Amino acid sequence: MIFSRSTEYAIRAMVYLAVNSSPNRHFGVKKIAEEMGFPEHYLGKVLQLLARKNIISSVKGPNGGFCVDNEVMNISLLKIIDTMDGLEFFQTCGLGLHECNDEKPCPIHKDYQIFRGDLYKMLSEKTIRDMKADIENGIAFMDLTK
Repeated sequence: MIFSRSTEYAIRAMVYLAVNSSPNRHFGVKKIAEEMGFPEHYLGKVLQLLARKNIISSVKGPNGGFCVDNEVMNISLLKIIDTMDGLEFFQTCGLGLHECNDEKPCPIHKDYQIFRGDLYKMLSEKTIRDMKADIENGIAFMDLTK
């Protein structure tokens, strides 16, 4: 796992909402947590942050809950990662050395730069819409329940 638990939950919950929600159909934290096997309280904090940052929609009341709208479907995975954890990962040394840089590289510096660059590119291009389409077309699998 290269993502934090918060980022993992955010991405998986957003795909769950993309596949299951609609403008008239919202899902509460409890329902999503039960379906996906996530701790309700922890997931609630993740979803609240996504809603505060206008990444997902939140509706209060007895028929309220969370959903993703059509525009949000185009959000990249990189944007979600940035919202949850920031992008410091893409600036750090692969071995965790503070003094690693182009002038004084660690033993994996050049290879890690290539990996990090490729990962950044993929995450900036892959959207929630892409993930939903891949799942619906049978190209990819993601268990959206326990």
